[in-house]
Amino acid sequence: MGIRSELQVVRHMLFPRARGTRPTERMESYYAPTAHAYDAFRAGDRLLHARGALYGRLPLREGDHLVDFGAGTATGIERLGDERRRLCRRITLVDASESMLRVARDRVERRGWHNVTTVHADATRHRPSDGPADVVVFSYALTMIPDWFGAIDHALSLLRPGGVIGVCDFHVSAKHPPAGLVRHAAWQRLLWPVWFGHNNVFLSADHLPYLRHRFETVHLEQCLAPVPYVRARVPHYVFIGRKPAAASPHPAEEPCACS
Repeated sequence: MGIRSELQVVRHMLFPRARGTRPTERMESYYAPTAHAYDAFRAGDRLLHARGALYGRLPLREGDHLVDFGAGTATGIERLGDERRRLCRRITLVDASESMLRVARDRVERRGWHNVTTVHADATRHRPSDGPADVVVFSYALTMIPDWFGAIDHALSLLRPGGVIGVCDFHVSAKHPPAGLVRHAAWQRLLWPVWFGHNNVFLSADHLPYLRHRFETVHLEQCLAPVPYVRARVPHYVFIGRKPAAASPHPAEEPCACS
C-alpha cells in the first residue's frame, strides 16, 4: 500500500462521512471513498486479526450454501482456501456497499470462483431464493449493523436446523460479564467504544451473550490484538455456533483465550 493511499484512508477515518437514511446508503457513503484501499489497510494482521481464525474453523460440508453478510471485498472467502471453498455448492456475498461489492466481483472473476455470487442488500433482509442456508458468517460486520439484534435473529431464521453461524468482531466486555467471558479493564471498556464509534463501528458487551443465548456454542475465542499506529491492543472474538436441532447434536468446545 502506497503512502498516498495510506494517508487517504487515515484521513477518511479521522473525518468519516456516513450519510443517508437507509443502511445501504450509509454504508456506501462511508466506504465508497476508500474501497480501493480497504484490503491493504485493514486486511491480514494489521487490524482484522480474527478473520483468519474464523474462516479456518468453519465446519463446512460438501454441498453447503454459505452466506457471508457484510462480505466487503471478499477477502474473507479467500481465507477458506481453494479446497474448502470448492466444497460449497454456493457462496453468497452480501454487502450494503456497492463500491465494496465491485471490488469483490473483480476478485471473484480474477480467481475464477464459479460458485460465488454477490448481492447488494441489507443483512437484516436478504434471504436465499433456494431454501435455507447451511452456514452464515458475519466477519467484522455486526459492529456496523445498527439493528444487530435483527441481523442475528434473521440469520437464525434462514439457517437450516443444525446450521452454523460464524462471527468475528471487535468487542468490549460488560463490567461483570457472564461466566465464560473475559472481563476487560475499565480503560478498555471506555476507550474502544469511543475510538471505533467515531467511524460508526459500535463495540458492544451484548454481542457474545446474545449469540450464546440464540445458538449452541461450538467454539469461542477472546483475544487482544494491536491497532495500526496505536500502542494498545483491542479485544476481538471468534464465535462459532450451531442452530439448535435435537436431531444433530454437536459437543461444545470449552471457551479459550489468546493474547
